[in-house]
Amino acid sequence: MDARPTERTALVWVVVAAIVALGGLAYTMARQSTHALDARATLARWFEPRDLPFGLALADASVLPRGDVCVRLAPAETPPEAERIEVPEAESGSPQEFDWSKVAIGAAGSAPREVLIVEMVLEGAAKELETLFEGGQNLNGDWASVPRNGARRVLERGKLPWGALAAPFVVEREFEKGGTFRDVLRVNLSSERTPRILIARWSRGFPASRERVEELLGALVPRE
Repeated sequence: MDARPTERTALVWVVVAAIVALGGLAYTMARQSTHALDARATLARWFEPRDLPFGLALADASVLPRGDVCVRLAPAETPPEAERIEVPEAESGSPQEFDWSKVAIGAAGSAPREVLIVEMVLEGAAKELETLFEGGQNLNGDWASVPRNGARRVLERGKLPWGALAAPFVVEREFEKGGTFRDVLRVNLSSERTPRILIARWSRGFPASRERVEELLGALVPRE
């Protein structure tokens, strides 16, 4: 299924935010073109055919400029996302403290807004995987460590059941200036020969759900 140009651009930006900023691809990647692929055929090369849970459907697939292959899954109907709170520049630099522990949080157990499955190029993948799953600053309940203007913090690390395997995962929260946040849950689905990751992103203000991702992993039976 071919993605429209605007969809492919959005897809690149999501991958850049989730992988590139953390793992080392060039920033200019986001301004380069991608090559659309057949999403169904691409996913079928990686995993046995299974029904996807909680309304997920194949949205599009692309080869990114570096050579990474990305399949995007999303619900057939996705409601508009809450707007990011805009803070006047005069206030954003204020030394006034902000209590991130009191920010409104949506219902637990919600499904992700979209899911990316990315097969990374082999060169440099080991270092990028280390950064994605072992790097980052842990929150550890220290809300005061998050500056008023926002930052990224790791909320949880561990392993999720994936068939007979245990796949490493990380939940990362991006605290946004203004008092909103976005959660991302990354899972390492790599084999010895193939570096591959899953990135689930939730709507602004909703917490990541391991249970939902476990449901999805149950439908992703690798062919390898």
